Amino acid sequence: MRINQQDTQHDELGRVIYENEPFTGEVETTEPDGRVIELASYQEGIQQDPQQLAQAARTAFDQGALERSAGNVEAARSAFERAVATGDPEIGPMALANLAVLEASAGRIAQARAAFEQAIATGHPDHAPKSLFNFAIFQQRNGELAHARELYEQAVAGGHPEHARKALFNLANLAVQQGRVSEACGLFLRAMEPPFLGDTAARAHRRLLEVDSGRLAEACEVYVRAIADAKANGDEQTAAQARSLLHDLDPQYGRAERTIEVGNRTFKPADIESAEWATGRRPGYGSGYLDVYTRDGQQHTVFVDLGDPHDRQGYDALRELLGPGEL
Repeated sequence: MRINQQDTQHDELGRVIYENEPFTGEVETTEPDGRVIELASYQEGIQQDPQQLAQAARTAFDQGALERSAGNVEAARSAFERAVATGDPEIGPMALANLAVLEASAGRIAQARAAFEQAIATGHPDHAPKSLFNFAIFQQRNGELAHARELYEQAVAGGHPEHARKALFNLANLAVQQGRVSEACGLFLRAMEPPFLGDTAARAHRRLLEVDSGRLAEACEVYVRAIADAKANGDEQTAAQARSLLHDLDPQYGRAERTIEVGNRTFKPADIESAEWATGRRPGYGSGYLDVYTRDGQQHTVFVDLGDPHDRQGYDALRELLGPGEL
């Protein structure tokens, strides 16, 4: 809780008093124009040292997490509330987010809603979007579909790299349940876009094809575009993730294009004359350098990791073209 210094008093012990009680929370001092020039934290009316507050917040939060794991709901709730009361800018919002989930799990609907709303109101860059997403799930499970949809849309608009895409996925499933299939497919396609955090993209493309198998070409294009954009930006990690997702979506995609991708090179089948492992035999540990010879007399040495789905697909296509005896 945050109040203005003008709304406080002091008792005979020098403690900050608000509404006739020693105040716990943050007190801001402002200029006449409303600009905040000082912000201090108080516990039972006594100003706290920031480092001590941070340590107290962390200790209380860790205890809350421990008690929750042990199934001690009341003790966990008390610990999370103590962490929130410290006003720590990092631990406080995280404790609120966890308190909201705890209350939801305990079936305390009103308390859960209040905690979710408080966590969202903190504006924390990670815990507020996460709480917004979790609040939407909570409302959906409680049959508040219109509000759940609104919350998912807010989460999407917030643009958090992880929770916005998870919200897109859930919003798409909600649209399917409500019979808005075309809208749902568009949302699934958006949920597939990078950055690729967690398994949201894979879940989205699988669900998309369950809903409408005719969207395969559109889905493939999402990953093809992601690969091209990532390569242009020198982001090989995202490019590799997109290739893996594309292979999961459509293992035949590369062959349909009548090209063979081996390592970081792309060949037309008609251009390939032969290929061999640089060491003369297939590496026992699953990765190594492959020499690909093309009909223009060039030798192309590429690194191949047979544990990578993309590399494995290219290697298998090469063996199919040249015959297994070649490699």
